[in-house]
Amino acid sequence: MARRKPAMPHPSITGMAAGLSVAQYLNQGTKTGNGPVSGVISEAVGGNLQGAFTELSQNAIALSTSTTGRAVLSSAIVLATAGGLARKFFPSVKLGGTKLYFKI
Repeated sequence: MARRKPAMPHPSITGMAAGLSVAQYLNQGTKTGNGPVSGVISEAVGGNLQGAFTELSQNAIALSTSTTGRAVLSSAIVLATAGGLARKFFPSVKLGGTKLYFKI
């Protein structure tokens, strides 16, 4: 008799996407470019902790006051809400790797 591999519940992909979008904004703010864009993490790794803290605090303030930051927050809230509703209405659907598991 073959052993079945149990399906492990996967963390909410929508929750991770929402959190990562906010973290990316806090790291880089509105800076974009074709080359490498310095951010809070690269400043901290480079040893410039004062610059990293200053940039992080400026990005955190811009997250709630600028129109771009508010758009990031709004999209993160919508993504997390959609994931929460999907988990509420379809509790038996679990994601695992590249397969979609259904509990019968």
